[in-house]
Amino acid sequence: MELDGATVAARRRSISSDVDMSRLAKRYDIFITVALFLFLIVAQHGEWFARLEDQTISFRHQLRLAYGDANALAPSSDVVLVNTDEAFFKAYKGFPLRRTDIGAIVTNLKTLGAKVVAVDMLMDFPSSYGEDPPLAAALGSVDNVLLASQVEFRDGAFLKINQPTPVLEQAAESGYVNIQSNSKLLTTISRLKIYPEITKEKGGWPLAVRAAAVFLGVEPVLDGQTLVLGDLRVPLDHENKLSIDFPPLPNGTRFLSDSAGLGAFEFLDLEALDEGELAELEYWVKDKIVVMGDTSEVSHDWFETPVGTVYGVEVIADTIGSILKGGPLRAVAPQTDAMPLIVLLVSMLLLALFVPWPLVRGLAVVGLGLGFVALATWLYVKNGLVVSMCYGLAGLVFSYLLIEFRQYLIEREQRQRIARTFGQYIPPQLVAEMNQSGQEVTVGGESREMTVLFSDVRGFTTISEGLAPQELTSLMNAFLSPMTHVIHDHRGTIDKYMGDAIMAFWGAPLHDANHARQGVVAALSMVRKMEGLKDEFIARGWKPIKVGIGLNTGMMNVGNMGSDFRMAYTVLGDAVNLGSRVESLTKQYGVSLMITEFTQASVPGLLSREVDLVRVKGKAAPVRLYEPLGFADEVDPKTVARSSEHLAALSLFRGQQWDAAQSAFDALSRSEPDCVLYKLYLDRIATYRNDPPPPDWDGVYSHTEKS
Repeated sequence: MELDGATVAARRRSISSDVDMSRLAKRYDIFITVALFLFLIVAQHGEWFARLEDQTISFRHQLRLAYGDANALAPSSDVVLVNTDEAFFKAYKGFPLRRTDIGAIVTNLKTLGAKVVAVDMLMDFPSSYGEDPPLAAALGSVDNVLLASQVEFRDGAFLKINQPTPVLEQAAESGYVNIQSNSKLLTTISRLKIYPEITKEKGGWPLAVRAAAVFLGVEPVLDGQTLVLGDLRVPLDHENKLSIDFPPLPNGTRFLSDSAGLGAFEFLDLEALDEGELAELEYWVKDKIVVMGDTSEVSHDWFETPVGTVYGVEVIADTIGSILKGGPLRAVAPQTDAMPLIVLLVSMLLLALFVPWPLVRGLAVVGLGLGFVALATWLYVKNGLVVSMCYGLAGLVFSYLLIEFRQYLIEREQRQRIARTFGQYIPPQLVAEMNQSGQEVTVGGESREMTVLFSDVRGFTTISEGLAPQELTSLMNAFLSPMTHVIHDHRGTIDKYMGDAIMAFWGAPLHDANHARQGVVAALSMVRKMEGLKDEFIARGWKPIKVGIGLNTGMMNVGNMGSDFRMAYTVLGDAVNLGSRVESLTKQYGVSLMITEFTQASVPGLLSREVDLVRVKGKAAPVRLYEPLGFADEVDPKTVARSSEHLAALSLFRGQQWDAAQSAFDALSRSEPDCVLYKLYLDRIATYRNDPPPPDWDGVYSHTEKS
């Protein structure tokens, strides 16, 4: 059944698609990378690694303080601190602050015109000195005073609100002051969470929110992920958290209270102050939110924040300032927050699938990481947009390590496979080069242009018959070892040893553009090496060995071939067979080394003597054979001249000018009496005189046997 072109093309595409899917199915790093980023998207939404993310927030906030808008970042002018610090208690001459004096300070602040007074002092237990009623009376005589409460959670669930004592609860409103850390490991404060279910309770708003609402004269409302205070809308994140925009502190100050705080002792007794002093205090607190709290070291009321250690009362003041500014720091929507992870995921997949170079992958990952950090930092510093950073960076780093680890395993397996497959054929340095070259080395079979070499010991049967088995083994080792070293030294691959014969090739497993030159140089070196071994063999009582070497260059099939029981990395093809035929003809022509015209054409600068134009057994097309003499700088002028004379004699021979050809070959034979080649042509001339070839003879001599 014949198939049309479209059907064949469709089947090829289907096969190619199946192969691609099969390869993709083995890419476990791809699947793990996808799973990793999906996990990180979920983790990012749930803030599972909040402590790490807080570190990136701290880094970005420091840059925001250094390079952001100084006016926008300045502490709110509507908020002032009145704190009880070490200096206060030293002047007060006692600890803790009595509740009756808290009432006096609050009353005096209101007298001086404070619009809202928020007292960050938890008073959920009755006073041991019966001071709650006087304090309640003081609080009841003024308006817009807020007390502190505390929300109690159990296993992350809301349990109750610990309100001030009942008598104080009746005298003033309250708001909770405890802010949960983003991390279960360390207490770090960067955001205020508003719990929708708690807002329905009495005192169910944070003290900072309640103070801002009272200051604005409105009731707070939670509208989705937005805190609404009248006309002021403050954006929250998907978990109803407000990012606190901590302001910069003047040089030389460690706490906000050092620069934006007033000592509470100044407000304890106004009767002792003159009008000027009263006017100065009134200037600081009139129409403002006054947050009163303890900043003494004994209180231990401090927390880690993006700007360092901050007292709890300062966190409340900064939170109020952030609310009144409309929430300068705004978390992006969860969908938007997930986009960098998706972009990084796609980027890593593209790098894993289409970028094979480790250095390029590494540089690309560094570029992606730096670009992501730069973008997230710029959005935070200049636009107040909070984009999660640590999750994207974690995905980038771990997916890169995973991809590179897989690549390392592949390369290690490839090195081991190369060593197993080629270690017995090629020298260790070439195995190392194969591992380092980055070239794809395949053993499954492919067709490429290569050069093959066959060598054989002449008269081996006669030599072996005169030696004991152990001595014959020693002789073969003494012959094969130096020949193998020569082949290896010239980047050759040993295909096999066939008794006294050697088969080798160049151009695989590594591609080598100079495979023909390497093969010829190796063959010439083998001939010279055998001459050098002559004396050693004679000294050991062995006859000198003579070899015949044949080379051919052409397209060959190379790969692991064999059976289920045994495989071998070898070459096959017509070009290989021709190389074998050429080696078998060396004895007939009396030369040690012979190459085909294809090898000759592939080695520029090689000087050779043309041996014959033949048609070997099993081949219809004739092939020209050459005896390599060496390269231009290696051959003496006399040899070059004799080669030219030989070529001229060949031309006369092929022109059927028998007399002239005989004279030329006679002259050559006299100059080289031991040259079998000249005698061979003289014999052919004698034969053709008696039985001339046809007039259209092309000069080809047909060999009907292999050797």
